[in-house]
Amino acid sequence: MSRPRPAGPLSALRRDLEHMVGPEGRSTAQWLPEVAARVALVPRVRAVVLLRLAQQVAPRAVPLAHALQARALRGSGAEISPFATIGEGLCVMHSAGIVVGPDVVVGRGLRIYQNVTLGDGSRPGQPRIGDDVTIGAGACVLGGVTVGDRAVIGANAVVTRDVPADSVATGAPATSRPRRPGSDPRLDELAARAAAGTATAPAV
Repeated sequence: MSRPRPAGPLSALRRDLEHMVGPEGRSTAQWLPEVAARVALVPRVRAVVLLRLAQQVAPRAVPLAHALQARALRGSGAEISPFATIGEGLCVMHSAGIVVGPDVVVGRGLRIYQNVTLGDGSRPGQPRIGDDVTIGAGACVLGGVTVGDRAVIGANAVVTRDVPADSVATGAPATSRPRRPGSDPRLDELAARAAAGTATAPAV
């Protein structure tokens, strides 16, 4: 599992927005008005913008970071700590009920659905999530577990043990099995790129 790229929060935000509001070959001048409209009108997009702003100010102004976190919670239903480490390319599919603790570490390209909890459990610590992981609606990843690159956490799964890369975890408590080739062409391409030693993600 790789670590998040050393990009600052505002640098990461551009990649987040590209993941959530696909440019699809448009020029920047064509794309930015849609981004502005989505930030104003779509709670899940606004939640990510407020998260990155909170992360930007957190080292110097903790009360302001918490105020931005509270605003995101009120406006989108997502409670994501500004002290969590989250790599670029974050895609919040639905924001309601998402909770992410302050010691969570997430790689690039996370796709996260509604009512997901990443936080404390019986195992000390908080989760470490790899690159290009998908976490389905209602899932909980609890304690100091590691979720490998390109893993898929199924809806309503309760993960309290490590999940290997390229696996699918389902059930409560969750059990893991290898992801079936062909079930997700995007993840297949990412796995092939990783095997070839290239980290660049395919277009989203």
